[in-house]
Amino acid sequence: MSPIFMSLLLIVGLAIFGRTMYYKIQLLMALEPADRFNNIQGRLKNLIVIAIGQKRLVGRKKEWASGIMHAFIFWGFCVLIIRSLNLYGEGFVTGFELPLLGQSSILGYLYIALKDIMELIVLLMVIYAIYRRAVVKPERLHNTWEAYFVLGMIGVLMISDLVYDGARFNLITTYGNPDHLHFFNNSQYGSEFIWTPVSVMAGKLVSGMSFEGTKTLIPFMFWVHIITQLTFLNFLPLGKHFHVITSLPNVFLKSLDYPHEKTKVLDLEDESVWEDESLGINHIHQLNWKQGLDLYTCTECGRCKEVCPTYTTDKPLNLKDFNDTLKAELYDNAERIITRKQMAATLTDDEEKNEEIKAKMLELNSEKSLIGEVIEEDTLWACTTCRACEQVCPVTIEHVPRIMAMRQGQTLMAEAYPKELNVALKGLERNGNPWGIGYDKRADWAEGLNVKTMAEDSNVDYLLWVGCAGSFDDRTKKVSEALVKILQKADISFAILGKEEKCTGDFARRVGNEMMYQMMAEENIGTLNNYNVKKIITACPHCLNTLKHEYPQMGGNYEVIHHAEFIDQLVNSGKIILNKSLEGTLTYHDPCYLGRYNSVYDQPRSILNAISKDGLKELDRNGQESFCCGAGGGRMWMEETIGKRINIERSEEIINKQADNVAVGCPFCLTMIEDGMKELEKDEQIKTQDIAELVANNMA
Repeated sequence: MSPIFMSLLLIVGLAIFGRTMYYKIQLLMALEPADRFNNIQGRLKNLIVIAIGQKRLVGRKKEWASGIMHAFIFWGFCVLIIRSLNLYGEGFVTGFELPLLGQSSILGYLYIALKDIMELIVLLMVIYAIYRRAVVKPERLHNTWEAYFVLGMIGVLMISDLVYDGARFNLITTYGNPDHLHFFNNSQYGSEFIWTPVSVMAGKLVSGMSFEGTKTLIPFMFWVHIITQLTFLNFLPLGKHFHVITSLPNVFLKSLDYPHEKTKVLDLEDESVWEDESLGINHIHQLNWKQGLDLYTCTECGRCKEVCPTYTTDKPLNLKDFNDTLKAELYDNAERIITRKQMAATLTDDEEKNEEIKAKMLELNSEKSLIGEVIEEDTLWACTTCRACEQVCPVTIEHVPRIMAMRQGQTLMAEAYPKELNVALKGLERNGNPWGIGYDKRADWAEGLNVKTMAEDSNVDYLLWVGCAGSFDDRTKKVSEALVKILQKADISFAILGKEEKCTGDFARRVGNEMMYQMMAEENIGTLNNYNVKKIITACPHCLNTLKHEYPQMGGNYEVIHHAEFIDQLVNSGKIILNKSLEGTLTYHDPCYLGRYNSVYDQPRSILNAISKDGLKELDRNGQESFCCGAGGGRMWMEETIGKRINIERSEEIINKQADNVAVGCPFCLTMIEDGMKELEKDEQIKTQDIAELVANNMA
């Protein structure tokens, strides 16, 4: 075509893109460190399944059509990368062919056939996407000029390439190839146009053009395609479509050993972290680079807010806006953050000089208060940490860890947490439980049940971790009693800690009080290790999650199992036999910390199907997309004064399902669903019970 013009376009286009990307990467690297390069095999698997396979789009039944649309556009681009390389080569050398993909190879013919079909599919998907935005207008989508502009550019890329090939076909077949245009023509595989029906069809659409017009159309479409592609490349980093570039690395770098980045165990004895306000996230520069990459990658698709229990009940937390706001603050302070990082690299052993540098670094903090001016306090504290947003995010953005770290900053540094938490926190401090009931009464629920404590006999197979609710809440005590009945029926060797058990600290950690959490955790780990505990059963998913995933950060390593999993094992091994005797329809509410945090979905359903005469009737929002009860993230101990109560929203869904019984697997869910039913005056018609209660009442 024109080596000089192609060289000029590539130099300018790639230079601008390189400069933009350098600045973006430089900003990321100026943020706090994060370790995301372990287990490369597992990361590659996620990359293939989630990113390339588009699992969270295609696999979501609710939006299967739009998921397929997006997936085919993505897959089309993957296929067309090879075509792009070939066209760039064509700009320098007429008849350029990539190795193994030329006319002498069957692979070359298979590729041009695939490319031809994919361009048509992508074009159809673009038309559907425009129709969906302009006519259907899903509530979660934001119609912006940027979205239409990008869809338009994709459409131009498809049309220009098809017309380019179609015009070549016309010049070759109609006018006898006067300029000896290159095309595949192998005696074994035939002409390329046998393999590219879509391009041939495009050629027929412009077949009425004259010889000169057709001759001019070929280079015109070629350069339109190249210029549009380079424009597209440079436009991507400037807006939400940056995810086209960052989504693959973001998925590759997602958390592996836990659904999201674990909350850090802060060194509270380090005086410097108090001085520079680095406990939690108090300033935008304290995000780590993976959290920054998350902000880059947000597609603004709105799926997070659509499933968020706070947003759907009119709370101020809108995760799409939350991300946008943080990203804007990050960009606004980019130069400060980069300069700050450069200054940090100059710190030496000279204390006097270091003090000067640190003072200058302090001046580079954002001029806005992160919580209060950038993010509203009510927005921060609305989150229930249910992870519905993370589960549905197609690019695996981790929202909750940022919120948790910001809460740490507010609680530890600013002491600006909701004051209504004081009663529960004082209860933890004085009696080891948020109810504030005397710790010496923790085992009162077990009187007359012939339950041993570890102090009486620690030579047992399992520790039953009762939890605060199971020990002090009158309603949940019945769950503890039912679980004991099941374990004794199955002849399981177990004991409880009794008054030696303290709250796991889950509540304290979720509200940012890392100091209280560590105090609770250290006491409990000391007690557990003293008794050489190895296996723990618990009926509380919050206790399960903390004991199983967070205590190892502080040296507490135990095999922890939820009672639903354990009961399912007992049933499968024949140690207990269930009667299919439960009358009335039965549904199940998935607890967030059991399902989305610990992937326990099948075992509760297996149990419930075994005891219900009519089988299990699923709620509309179930499994991975179950709706939160509203108690997680410390919300159990906070008033819900904004919008509709989350437990009412969930209770109404259960009522609309016309269920006679609802099963839960969490003491918080039990409280919230029962309270919802009482408020809606349905507690007499719909019975809310824990899985353990249902099993205890339906054993042979």
